[in-house]
Amino acid sequence: MENLLDFPPPTMVNKGVPKSAFYGRSAQKTRLKDWLTREFDSITWLYKLTAQTLNIAEGDKVQEIDVFLCRMKADSYSINPFCGMDELLPRHSLFIIEYGEHTDLLMHYKEKTVVRGEEKWKRGDTELLKDVDLSEFHFQLVGASLDSVYAGLLGQVSRLKTLSKAEYAQAAADRKMRQQLQQQLETLERKCRAEKQPRKKYELHQKILKIKEQL
Repeated sequence: MENLLDFPPPTMVNKGVPKSAFYGRSAQKTRLKDWLTREFDSITWLYKLTAQTLNIAEGDKVQEIDVFLCRMKADSYSINPFCGMDELLPRHSLFIIEYGEHTDLLMHYKEKTVVRGEEKWKRGDTELLKDVDLSEFHFQLVGASLDSVYAGLLGQVSRLKTLSKAEYAQAAADRKMRQQLQQQLETLERKCRAEKQPRKKYELHQKILKIKEQL
């Protein structure tokens, strides 16, 4: 298989992965199996990014980033199986999703935590970059450690252009706040258009101006 992301040759794996490798160890085995059987045509482990394959320093938080190519059977797909798959992987992941004539890139922010002496993985926001032309889109593997490389990949898929975990966390929080304010604005604007009483209409308008100022 060709080097889709033009990553360094030592990182290439190009190995097919049976669907059972994922649903076989899931607590929701039947549900994930149904998803994978119904929606996925094939799964290929394309790249393994480590300190050794990239010739950089080990990461404090990130020891391995796996890149999977997932070919779907239909022209659409559900995000849910990717959430379930990623939760099963004790490492960081990037999914290339091919469906119909389209290609998306998907990552979850993940971090390892220790709960009562046991290591657990916490999955955060889903970052989805839709309709990517891989012949024109070029990932930048930036940084002197695997932590930095992961943060850079996450910044590119999320389009937040962040280069560190702290930058991403702040930018993601700001994005969430903007989304909430935008939802509030749309709700108030609908109420304002429907309101007949001048006094209430004026009060709603003042709230709208305040939210627009925050945005």
